Amino acid sequence: MKSSQKESQDFRVIGSIGATGIILAAMVGSGIFSLTGQFGAKLGNSQNILAAWVIGGVLALCGGLSLAELGAMIPCSGGSVEFARRAFGRTIGYLVAMVTIFCGYFLSLAVIGLLLGEYVNQILPNPLNINFIAGLSIIIAFVSQVFGLHAGYRFNTTLSILKIVFVALFVLAGLFWPISMRMTAPVSAESVTHPSLISGAVASATLTVSFAYLGWATGADIAGDVKRSGRNVPLSIITAILVVFVLYIGVNLVYLRVIDPAAMVEADGTPMQAIGAVTARLLFGTAIGNALSAVIALLFFSTIVSAIITGARILESMSHAQEIPAWTGIRLVNGVPMRALLVTAVASLLSLAIGNLDEMLGLLTVLLAIASSLSVAAVIVLRKTMPDAPRPFRVPFYPLTPIVYMLLAGWSIITSVLDGGLKAIIASIGTIVILLFIKPLIMIRKV
Repeated sequence: MKSSQKESQDFRVIGSIGATGIILAAMVGSGIFSLTGQFGAKLGNSQNILAAWVIGGVLALCGGLSLAELGAMIPCSGGSVEFARRAFGRTIGYLVAMVTIFCGYFLSLAVIGLLLGEYVNQILPNPLNINFIAGLSIIIAFVSQVFGLHAGYRFNTTLSILKIVFVALFVLAGLFWPISMRMTAPVSAESVTHPSLISGAVASATLTVSFAYLGWATGADIAGDVKRSGRNVPLSIITAILVVFVLYIGVNLVYLRVIDPAAMVEADGTPMQAIGAVTARLLFGTAIGNALSAVIALLFFSTIVSAIITGARILESMSHAQEIPAWTGIRLVNGVPMRALLVTAVASLLSLAIGNLDEMLGLLTVLLAIASSLSVAAVIVLRKTMPDAPRPFRVPFYPLTPIVYMLLAGWSIITSVLDGGLKAIIASIGTIVILLFIKPLIMIRKV
């Protein structure tokens, strides 16, 4: 493979629509069609469920506005980790980068692929191995990006448009379609006392929901490929978050219209895994429900494509910072970060071999929240350390906006831990120790 000697400016090929599309693709995916079922019965009522999604939306907006300023000021690949690196130094930057790439991309890609497999198997007459389906989807997503920057982003934008149109139609139909049957819980379940809005259960659900909104950082991570980044990066981030917030609340209103929160469980009493498919069948019947399951699987695939793109940009940033070998970040003459794309795909495929991926990712959600908080906090630090840097966009209501993000993120972390999430803290500390231990082994030092 030959690397390109062009300046990075030559790789700025996407405008506001393409950038918005990739953020939408990153945000809308597995979470909205699975997460509510995982905590709905525990929260017990509509108010608590909607509160988790509303607070998660406020978190995303505050975080997105903060990164919008930094992405416009420092438009580069892997911006969310680059900001933390510049604000807090190489060690913190390294930890944020490693947590982001391993948890936010490698493990997450595998989890999304497995969820895609579950939805595909619901419509196949003879179910396939879900690891095979997940692996195949990751490989196809990788191949879609090797033909050039323009082709890769156009493919993602097309999938994003299909995704948003489908989710919007799902919401509109779900809110107005006549209900023939509503899934209700036994009387004994309905009589259970529900947690309050400020309880650890709601905080834990909010932390889980933040995973579904997490793609808001994507706009900063692809800023190195965005034309007129000072304008288009903030515009795409804000537009995508507002669209996703409206869609997410709408989808949850559809769920609550069809399924009682206490009934969001499987036959064996475990949390409901595929609440999107269950709702579609209750609303539209088995035939249409199965067809919608196929479309939902396509949405998951769109998220995989977006994550492959963005994960490669994180690796590119890490290579430029000498946190991993420099060859990882070398682009082809057509601008494609082939090596970073390949590493992202292979590492995600290897992650499929790990057992209990959901549990592992759940334990490391706290670490992801801390990493994203450091990226957001960078806007405060860099306002002081880089006061004269040009800022085409400034965070509204600064410093309240980033502070609100950090307070809400801190509340969700602390209260969820008090609610029984001590394992997550232990896992997070253990992960940090391991990452610090291997840091001297993988970081490339200047000579």
